[in-house]
Amino acid sequence: MSEPRSPLDAMIAPADIANLVFDSADRVNAFALAGRLGPGGFVQSDGSIDLDRARDIFIHRALRVPQLRQVADTAGRVWRWRDATLDPAQHIRAVDASNLEDLCADRMSIRLDRAHPLWEILLVPHLEIGCAGILIRIHHAVADGLAAALMLAALADTDGPVIETARAGVRPTPGAEDTDARQRLGQLWRVISGSRVPGRSALLGDTDGPRAIRFAGIDLAAFHAGTQAAHGSVNDGVLAAVAGALSTTLHALGENPPSSVTVSVPVALAARAGQGNAIGSAMVPLPLSIDDPAERIRAIHPGAVTAIADARLAGEFPPVQSRWMMRQFVRYSRHQRKVGLVTSNVHGPASPLCFDGAPLVDMHAVGTLGGNVRISIVAASYAGTLSFAVHTAAAIPADILHASLTDELDAIARLAR
Repeated sequence: MSEPRSPLDAMIAPADIANLVFDSADRVNAFALAGRLGPGGFVQSDGSIDLDRARDIFIHRALRVPQLRQVADTAGRVWRWRDATLDPAQHIRAVDASNLEDLCADRMSIRLDRAHPLWEILLVPHLEIGCAGILIRIHHAVADGLAAALMLAALADTDGPVIETARAGVRPTPGAEDTDARQRLGQLWRVISGSRVPGRSALLGDTDGPRAIRFAGIDLAAFHAGTQAAHGSVNDGVLAAVAGALSTTLHALGENPPSSVTVSVPVALAARAGQGNAIGSAMVPLPLSIDDPAERIRAIHPGAVTAIADARLAGEFPPVQSRWMMRQFVRYSRHQRKVGLVTSNVHGPASPLCFDGAPLVDMHAVGTLGGNVRISIVAASYAGTLSFAVHTAAAIPADILHASLTDELDAIARLAR
């Protein structure tokens, strides 16, 4: 006789299975959201935290989000989400930290415990005078960046929708459900046969050793005006800033940067019911030999538009269709020389969020390092600010990359003056 099955139990979608397969001790596959909390509710005026109250608030709200109260059962042939009991002491903890960047770098190297639902909230008392810190980690099998932003809003002080994401405007491509296998394989071929990262470049290689995370940010309206002055979008500007910072960093390492390098850009797809991840992968060439930021934006725009459209048409990356294919891709990813880095642009809340009356002052989204890729840069909009989280392996000088990225962002904003 088969065991009784909860109505909430469901088969894990192929894309989410792929993210479970991709997760390992040296490739922790979790997305993070970090920021500062002002006084209010469980955050006291001196920055201390009422942990019992915080646990009551967050557990009550997490129970309303099905994905946050399920564990991944991977014991059988068919992997399933199983409804589980939330343990407040497991999921919401207070930790000491001098800054959020170092805390994020440490936690992004530690796997989430699969015996429990795959998320955690760390609260940092006295992060600054009158301020606490918050770090929320969610496994990529539970949510991609867009879904994680929605879950953030669900944990906040609101009874209605407070966020619009890039997925809100995504509609299934006509005929996408019947996409020819040749289109999907064509996407895979573009990855395998694209331009190569030079063999001795620091961009790719072993990701062992301490990680580093650095935060940056710029006024979203000013940055948008700068990209418009160069006839580009915010996404084009993000890629242009990353390209300029990457070139500067490679020069600092004594490398002669190639004329271009391919960046993998996650692309929102129309979500299916029961699926935490609904993203494709656009392969965008970044020019590294163009010094002028406006010219760089104009050079990136047509390639980015084409790559994103192709990714939406192709849908999910072919290896996510089976566990066997994903395991082969994991092996390939450790030695690939096609993708030089990963860059995401996440649309977050346009208005400030509060948790039990404690205002979220700022928000940074932190991406993972996978395979042999040593740089992940995530841009995320929040309450009028475009924030950046630079995540690097030990071989990449994080401070140089961060400083040069900040310079590039300022240069793009100045294009509108």
